[in-house]
Amino acid sequence: MSSISARHDHNAMGGEMVMADGVPALFYMQRIFWVFVGTSIAVATLANVINKILCRQRISVRQSPSAAKPTSLFFKSHATLSAIIREYSNYSIPVSINRKHFYLSPVGLWTILVGYLVLIVVCVFYGFNPKDFAQFEDIGYRAGFIAVCQLPLIILLSGKRNIIGFFTGAGYERLSWLHRWTARALLFTVLIHMGYFLTVWGKYDYIMTKMRTDALTQRGVAAGGVLLWLVLSSCAPIRGLSYEVFVVQHIISWIGFFVALTFHIPAENKTWLWLPIAFWGFDRLARAAYMMYGNLSVFHKKSSGFLACKASFEPLDETHTRITISNPPITWRAGQHLFLTDHFLAPLCSHPFTITTLPEDGKLEFVVRAKKGATKKFYKYAETVSPLLPLAESAVPKPRPVLIDGPYSRIRPLRQFESLVFIVGSTGATFTVPLMRDIVQQWVGKTNTSWLPFSMPAGAVTRHVRFVWVVKKTASVRWFSSQLNDVIREVEALKNEGHDIAIEISVYVTCDNAMTSPRPSITGEESRFIGQATSGREDQLDEKNTAYTLSQEPTSDCDCGRLVTDQDAITTICNCIPKRERDSNSSTSSLEKSDRLVHPRINLLTGRPDVSNIIRTTAELALGEMAVVVCGPPGLVQCTRNAAVAISDDRAVHKGTGAQGIYVHAETFGYA
Repeated sequence: MSSISARHDHNAMGGEMVMADGVPALFYMQRIFWVFVGTSIAVATLANVINKILCRQRISVRQSPSAAKPTSLFFKSHATLSAIIREYSNYSIPVSINRKHFYLSPVGLWTILVGYLVLIVVCVFYGFNPKDFAQFEDIGYRAGFIAVCQLPLIILLSGKRNIIGFFTGAGYERLSWLHRWTARALLFTVLIHMGYFLTVWGKYDYIMTKMRTDALTQRGVAAGGVLLWLVLSSCAPIRGLSYEVFVVQHIISWIGFFVALTFHIPAENKTWLWLPIAFWGFDRLARAAYMMYGNLSVFHKKSSGFLACKASFEPLDETHTRITISNPPITWRAGQHLFLTDHFLAPLCSHPFTITTLPEDGKLEFVVRAKKGATKKFYKYAETVSPLLPLAESAVPKPRPVLIDGPYSRIRPLRQFESLVFIVGSTGATFTVPLMRDIVQQWVGKTNTSWLPFSMPAGAVTRHVRFVWVVKKTASVRWFSSQLNDVIREVEALKNEGHDIAIEISVYVTCDNAMTSPRPSITGEESRFIGQATSGREDQLDEKNTAYTLSQEPTSDCDCGRLVTDQDAITTICNCIPKRERDSNSSTSSLEKSDRLVHPRINLLTGRPDVSNIIRTTAELALGEMAVVVCGPPGLVQCTRNAAVAISDDRAVHKGTGAQGIYVHAETFGYA
């Protein structure tokens, strides 16, 4: 028995310890693991650099009608390879079980995860015979070494000021799902580590003795238990109960895990602990520096008081609040978000909100859906100080001091694409309206260019923009009516000056939850529609969207549920609106009011958009690569993803037909 106890003594074992002939040493396999991880990051970085070069090249020749069309052999090959990767990675496999229909997460995500697990398994078992009992403890040691060397990657993927994201061009919110899954892969590796030792001890009925007498084993079990809690508590159903509580306990549990691990692993492996601590500390210091600069008035001459940001709250309807910060002390780009904190209204709460304005507007503005927690408190406060009824000028409430953290998020510059299609569900307009306005600002020439030496030049390759917004009620049009009207007027003025540009905006009024609601279930009729669109998938990308359900409930026979095209006009209020609303004067005139709020050139339709037809029509007219940007609930996002894949495949973009590629950027409701 003494020999068994002695073998599980990490302090007596070196990473380069001699193992069986032909079996690599422990440190060597750690280096192999990071060779593959580092190579993957390098490939993603190279792809990001090529995309930036391509963007700069296109904008430099933006006056050419074929600016977004590859001409050289290198970029033609790049376009073909991109089309193949997009069609493969964006597609989501439909599954049916007991009349329930599911879409799995996009294939590209699963491929990355499976590849990562294969790498771990190979690094753990390479050179060993997993069936040879004599090698079980050696496999256990190897698994422990491979487990601990994963820690720097997990921490690197968790940072807001993300180093990997900086090089690869991916925002932290897009890397957060990989952070969670690498943590689960770490748990998988730890289970291999524990399992092989327990198997050996179990053969000699030595498990409980080891647990009672060996401090090293006790610390290992403690670390494994905390890691198990970290993984389980990070699952969406538990995390969603209270995100603020989750963040606090997650940090405390992470500290406990590292403390237990410090006393468990050998001294020569401690480097794998100091590295992630250093990365975590750098992220916190960088965030603290940005927050101090963005929030303290001492750094901004035009600000007064202690905090530089003052926010006003205004209720838009029964569930949405508009938050406005005038004269913000920071700058940002369209499509970015920041974290907003008001410790007096919602103590210790910090929530991410998409910025709905551009820097040229001179204000930060957010449209926030009131759910629970901080967002509900913001809405109740807005109701109190600024009710829906008009206030006298003297009664306008004084803005409140708030804290901001950001901005965050990255998206490829959309002005490098010849045509753009925006598919938007409900509050997804907070993300897409600024992106569309930014293109128009590039056309008008109002966008400020950055002083940085590697910044992109001004101007846009884009010549055609198609914007489709799906809402549950026409009153929602008021959220962005002024911005949409300004877009139409500015584009018409440019066209009168001879500019070859076009923009189409359509608003669809529907009661289709798959198009407008964060809830994933949709009805049988909607299921048939999505099947049609996909024949031929961020926050954030979360495991809660790994499979979404299409329930087989019958639909009401109202107009808002039908599939329509832009040739259909909106003329009546849909039948599914409650009778009390249809009978009220304000509701019966809602369409007329909306008509007066929006420009006549903005189409108001009742029903569901034919996403596949919209994308296909734009693709057939595009003179170069086009982009599809979708933001909304999982049902709408997945429908759009698969439609783009089917159209790209039908047009044989990757087969040398001359058809141009389709880039898809997807944002889903929710937050990682």
